[in-house]
Formats: sequence, C-alpha cells, structure tokens
Amino acid sequence: MTLLEDIQNSAVDAKSDLGTLLRKCKLLAARLGSQPLEDWLVRESNGYPDNIEVPEYRVWSLQVKGHFTGSFGSAIQNAPIPLICIPEKARKSYERYECRQSVSNVETTLATTEAGMLQVSTQDLAVALGTKVYQDYSCLQAWAEFSTTHFVELVNTVRNRILDFSLALWKEEPLAGETKGAPAQGLGASKVTQIFNTTVYGGAANLVGSAHNSSVSFHVLTNDFASLEKVLRDNGITTDDIAGLHTAIDSDQPPSSPQSFGPRVSSWIAAMAGKAANGTWKIGLGVAGSLLEKAIAKYYGL
Repeated sequence: MTLLEDIQNSAVDAKSDLGTLLRKCKLLAARLGSQPLEDWLVRESNGYPDNIEVPEYRVWSLQVKGHFTGSFGSAIQNAPIPLICIPEKARKSYERYECRQSVSNVETTLATTEAGMLQVSTQDLAVALGTKVYQDYSCLQAWAEFSTTHFVELVNTVRNRILDFSLALWKEEPLAGETKGAPAQGLGASKVTQIFNTTVYGGAANLVGSAHNSSVSFHVLTNDFASLEKVLRDNGITTDDIAGLHTAIDSDQPPSSPQSFGPRVSSWIAAMAGKAANGTWKIGLGVAGSLLEKAIAKYYGL
C-alpha cells in the first residue's frame, strides 16, 4: 500500500484518529516539498497562532446569553443577548468567532463533553452591557456559547479536505510521496501547492448558523412600516410580534445609529432573538440578529 492509499483509507474511516492522519500527511508534505501544505498541517495539529488567519471553516457566530437583575428582586435568567447590543469594538469577535484550537483538542472536547453547547469567555462583557439590553434590568453575568455541531463540522471538514487533496494528487501521480519503486513523474512542489490550494482552501466550508455567510436581502423604505412589515413577515415573524415592534417604534425616539436603538425596540429585538434561540422562530440566531438590525436600521434611514 502506498502512502497516498494509506492516507485515503484513513480519511474515509470516520473512526480513525485524525491526529495520526495529519502526521501521515506531514510525512507526505515533507517528501513533496510543499510548504503551504506543511504549514496548514502544522496549524491544524498544533493550533492557529493569533497572528495567523484561520480558514473559513473555523469561523462561526456565537450565541451570547446572560443573567439580569431588576427591581424588587426580579430577574431574567439565561436570556439571549442580541449581538447588536454588544459594543461595536467587541462585536466582531462574537459575530465571527475564530476557533484556533488544535484538531486533537477539538476531538477531545467532543469525546468528553455531554453538553450540546460549549462556552467561550466574554471577560468583562457584563459590565459593558449594564442596562443596555433589557429595560430596567442590569446584566449580572454574560457568556458566549456555540453548538458542538460546529466542532463536528470542523473535524469532518478537515478529514474531507485531506481526502479531496489526496485523491486529486493521486489522479496526477499515484506514486506521489513514495521513496521506493518507480519515481513520480512531472509533479513538482508548485503543482502540489496548486492542488492543495484548490482542494483545501478553495472548497466550501460548512458554517452552521453564521450570519456572515447567510444571504439576507430585502427592500425597506425609510419610515415606511408596511415595507418593514413585509420583510419581517416573509422571514417568519408573526403578526403579533410585528405589531409589538410597531408599538415599540412609536414609543422610542429615532436612533442616530443601529447601535443606539431605543430601549423598547432593543427589548423587542432581544425577545425575537430568544425565540430564534429556542426554536420558536425558525431561523438561525446569527441570521436573526443581522436581519433585524439591518431591516430596522433601513426603516430609520440609517
């Protein structure tokens, strides 16, 4: 069995250890002299440094939640926090969370966790939010989380792209990477890198629930609630919820930017994000935040 055939068999076998598969690919990359391939394998094996851009399949949006306290002992527990409520400077890290963990850490987490959601530190986000999310309620604690589905897709994507690369390489030269027997013909490092770029970086990533990669298009006229209502209705928002937004808009002062919606409109958006999070509103949470922010901002002429 050739090294390429061994890599292909391991890539096809979902039960094979992905760390071992990456090491086999490192051996292949060293023999073929492709530095971009080697770099990718090292980063997937060891994790991505902060100064290195991660591939798109390692980027997704986070769901932000928190605990809130109000007057007379009232409280809101485990409540969704729309991304538009997060300070603009910090928002990107939640809209486009970059997973830099090594593949082995990802696999270990999947094997040892029983929860369907994984948490990410938000540092002092609760302090920055204060009373900006829910009217008359102060944020006590905030955290970000994402579904383990993202980790499953990351592992599958790495395995699939290794398979795609090895098959494309095999079609060009079945003996590529071999040190014994008939030498490989006409397969230089530049050709290997070209195949790598096409199959590994050129493929489509499967990003679940990412607003950045979701298509949200609509036509809303300034101060024309009928056009806003049509967009919301077309995206599955109920008549009662639309009426609630109409009341909130009438009650609030017009904002100067999408980051300064009034308290009632902001509370309405938060409530809709909660419905997206628990499945009452059949739309991804990241898409929900993007849709509502953009549509309402267009209504205000922002």
